[in-house]
Amino acid sequence: MSYQVLSLKWRPQAFDDVIGQDHVTKTLINAFKKNRIAQGYILTGPRGVGKTTTARIISKALNCPKTKDGVPCNSCNICQEITDGRNLDVLEIDGASNRGIDEIRNLREQIKYAPMNAPYKIFIIDEVHMLTNQAFNALLRTLEEPPSHGKFILATTDIHKVPSTIISRCQRFDFNRITEKSISERLSLILQEESISADEESLSAISRKADGSMRDALSLMDQVIAFAGESIKIEAVSSVIGLIPIDVYFDYSASILEKDSEKMLKVLQIIRTTGLPLEDVAQGLIQHFRNLIVGSINGGGDLLELNDDHKKRYSENAKLWDGKDLLRMSKILNELEYSLKRITHPAIHFEITAMKCLEMDTSISITELLSGEESKNIKKNFEPVKQTVAEYQSLPDSKREIPTAKKEEKVSVKIPQNQTPKKTPVQNANITFEEIEKKWSRFVEKINQDRPSIGTILAHSNPYELNGNLLVIKIYDLPKFSVGNLERNNRVIEKYFEDHYGVSLKLRAIISNEVDPENSNKIIEEPISSKKANGDDVVTRVLEVFDGEILR
Repeated sequence: MSYQVLSLKWRPQAFDDVIGQDHVTKTLINAFKKNRIAQGYILTGPRGVGKTTTARIISKALNCPKTKDGVPCNSCNICQEITDGRNLDVLEIDGASNRGIDEIRNLREQIKYAPMNAPYKIFIIDEVHMLTNQAFNALLRTLEEPPSHGKFILATTDIHKVPSTIISRCQRFDFNRITEKSISERLSLILQEESISADEESLSAISRKADGSMRDALSLMDQVIAFAGESIKIEAVSSVIGLIPIDVYFDYSASILEKDSEKMLKVLQIIRTTGLPLEDVAQGLIQHFRNLIVGSINGGGDLLELNDDHKKRYSENAKLWDGKDLLRMSKILNELEYSLKRITHPAIHFEITAMKCLEMDTSISITELLSGEESKNIKKNFEPVKQTVAEYQSLPDSKREIPTAKKEEKVSVKIPQNQTPKKTPVQNANITFEEIEKKWSRFVEKINQDRPSIGTILAHSNPYELNGNLLVIKIYDLPKFSVGNLERNNRVIEKYFEDHYGVSLKLRAIISNEVDPENSNKIIEEPISSKKANGDDVVTRVLEVFDGEILR
């Protein structure tokens, strides 16, 4: 007898042998026990999960003379013929190659004739979604009211392409992806019967590679047995089916976490030497970070379809990561996988993306950013130029640059808590510092009416120093980029100075770490855009800081 591959040798011959589809098999067994057999069934689900196998079992349960409660004997001539695919009363039709209306018309003619040596004439149409619309229409009437001796079993991997008129005339059964645990247990049983040993890690790797398909898992096992013989180890599995050891994925994520470029280069070298398609590597990394995300959730490690050692490892490693960073990494890797299929030099792109991940900063929320916590989180990367008030006052007038809208460098001045600012003598003949200070509240109210984004910032400020035509103001309780917003609108503010004070003044803003007692309770009219934020403090803050508005 010629060699028979594992997927055929160990094909289920009864409902109880079908793994991972208890909701289907139990329903069918009860239907046979109660003699509630439908005229048509439609089986849908991913590849390799048992749809065609279940269709054959239904055929045997219907035609076997020794069937008891839906369990065929698998020993009579009819059962053997159906198993071998040579029974004349059970016709298996490939919907992809017999998809035209002529083939369906021929089927309709055949079903009129009584079966030759079995109770029922059964038509199994595989990949039924490949039929044309005309063929589906020709099948409708016969499918709804077939002869008493006729049964239809339709199978498809794409139920959405099957017309609803066809689905409504059949009992629908949705097959699920088989879990890695179920596949591993089935493989272990088969190898035990075949007198072949395999470690748990090897079975787990094959199950994971099969992606929910029992048929794919058995095909991969055939390859591994041919390579490794009767003793299967993870090294042999990795060589045959092209797997990257899980340690490589952990080293990849660890190098990002530790900002270790040397370790990352070693990981990239290992990936390069494997010769695997980079799309597969990217998918493995995506799965790796997905496992870290799941492992970071309380009790999430138990949900991973991995062995106990790997579950524990993912749960412990996930504690080292911030959840927001894991989500960012997943997004980057998904974009990488998409681009690898379309880029000219995928290897270079893959490596550059890895090095870019090394430079990834820690994530912060918008709430932290707006509350000023960003200075604690990104201070090292975005350190502005700082001057004390004393240093600023010590500069000659010629070096006290007046900021303009075109200046890209934003300079902020840090005022120490223990230093009491001292107002300098008036150096403008047309207006005094006291006059500016006296009219400042009305000036802010005026500008807030016309330009709320500017007025909101100025409401948190006080005049600090007048030096010629340069007015220095202190800003309290606002992020650093508020200064940048004022600088971008410098010319607008100068015009308001001229309209309100009657003099031409330049503006320089400096950041203070002090709490402004005068402005702490100051309330100005809320900008219109902020009112539209429906009371959301974060949204309101964003609108104020970034000079935005809500669009409907």
